[in-house]
Amino acid sequence: MEQPVMIPHGSEQLIADFHAGGKTAVLLLPGWGGTRYGPQRILWQAAQALAARGFSTLRLDFRGRGDSTGDPVTTLDGMIADAVTAANWLRAREITRIHLVGLCSGGNVALGAAAQCRLTGDVVCWSLLPFMEHKEQATRQGTPRGALLRQFWRKLWRAETWRKLLRGEANVRGAVQTLAKDKEGDAEERRRKTSHRDILADLAHFRGRFHLIYGSADPEAAGSRAFFEDWRDRHHLAGNTHVIPGAPHNFYTAQWTGEVIEQTVAWLGTE
Repeated sequence: MEQPVMIPHGSEQLIADFHAGGKTAVLLLPGWGGTRYGPQRILWQAAQALAARGFSTLRLDFRGRGDSTGDPVTTLDGMIADAVTAANWLRAREITRIHLVGLCSGGNVALGAAAQCRLTGDVVCWSLLPFMEHKEQATRQGTPRGALLRQFWRKLWRAETWRKLLRGEANVRGAVQTLAKDKEGDAEERRRKTSHRDILADLAHFRGRFHLIYGSADPEAAGSRAFFEDWRDRHHLAGNTHVIPGAPHNFYTAQWTGEVIEQTVAWLGTE
């Protein structure tokens, strides 16, 4: 059903998988270091489900990721530019409406692209993170640190946690960084994850629906959800929020993945 395509972007080539369906397309965007398949092929599965409902779909590798050419040291603004290029490529194929679906940082990219693209329909964000300049505010709104400590304390007493430690499989550094609020890396990485634009201000004229999906076990979900729901309400945008009990950031199991896709397809409807 899908065909690989090359989308010129300056001197580079964006590689994507395209399904030609109806006049409405869904552009699927991976996270910061991900590819167009997504963890456990969640983007591929979502594209299949959306194609079955009549949509055209495009799954994109950002420059320097997956099969696309370019410098792997990317920036948020560079990823947004890639998404805008992909949206323009869809417009040239007589697509009349484009929904944007993004995972993690791909959700931030979706919002940035929606602020710049014509024909944007709805935006669906899975495990959306706050923009760097809003992280402190989101943390205050969600107050997740106490919940984080309780979550890690519960994990400490699980036999599986100790088995992972003994096998060297536990991400101790990631846990420490999460508690220290240093998940975004050093100052240079945080700079690359900060847009030069005020994306939320640029979205003042966005009138599509804004849907959010989180896992309850995602340590950053509480703050992000509180921040973006407040922003959605203040701008009188339609949309829904769905929280999957027990699911982590990347929705690793088949059941959680299926629920994410089912919700997304239901919200976007049928072409």
